[in-house]
Parts: sequence; structure tokens; C-alpha cells
Amino acid sequence: MPATAEIGDGWMTLWALAPEGWTVVVRAPASQATVTSRAQSIHLAVGGVKYPLLADPGAVNRALGYTTAGAVAAVLDRPMAGAAADVGALRNQISAASSWSAGGGPQFLDAARQSGARVSRLGYGAIAAIGCGTGIAVVVVVTVLTVFAVNF
Repeated sequence: MPATAEIGDGWMTLWALAPEGWTVVVRAPASQATVTSRAQSIHLAVGGVKYPLLADPGAVNRALGYTTAGAVAAVLDRPMAGAAADVGALRNQISAASSWSAGGGPQFLDAARQSGARVSRLGYGAIAAIGCGTGIAVVVVVTVLTVFAVNF
């Protein structure tokens, strides 16, 4: 459901759009909130309850569609269709990141930090580095095991 969060005067308020209009979901001192952000999402935690917020909720369904298209292309041995799905997925990520920035994600994190909330951010750079690092590690391990198995 559409939602928005705001920080002001040391308080954090999460609003959600209900059939009767905008409703306060939670309001708490910012110092009692934990704000984490990964890629294009923000997660608020207050009193042990987590509230996920997506900058572009439609990006989730588009990502699932591109993943499915890529899998089907691989099964059908259609490399061009697979490449098109990869390009679509990349454009979807860029669009979601743009929505996060345009929607005030960085400003919200700064305001939350300044108001006393615990804030952490894991952006696309770190996520890509972790993914690439893991991929390289897997290749190295498989290569070493293969060389070891072939020679012994």
C-alpha cells in the first residue's frame, strides 16, 4: 500500500494510505527507531516491528518478470532473449534507484540520523562488490578443486 515516512522534531511518523485517507501507522521518538536501507528500499523498525518501504513497488514485479524471461530464454537456448531480459533487469534497477533518490531516500536517511535514529545503508556499490566478490571466489574455488582433482 502507498506509504510515506517523515522525521521531524525528534519524532518519526509512518503514514499509510487507507481507504479513508492517510493514517498514522506508527509514531515514535526517532531515538527508538532503526532505519536500514538496502538498494531502493528502506526498512523502519520500531518496538520490534519492521515496516518495509519500497521506492518503486512495481520494480519487484518487473524484476520477477525479467528473471522469468531470462530463465525461459536459457531453457529455450535463446541468447538474444536472455540478453534482452538482462538489459531489462538492469534498466529496472536503475529506474528503482532513481525513484529512491527522487523520492527523498538520501534526505530521509540524513534526517533520521540527525534525529537520533540508528541508520545503516547498503547501496548498489556494496551489493555489486559483494556479488562480484562471491562470484570470483566461487570461480577460484572451482578452478582449484578442478586442478586438484585432475592432477591427483
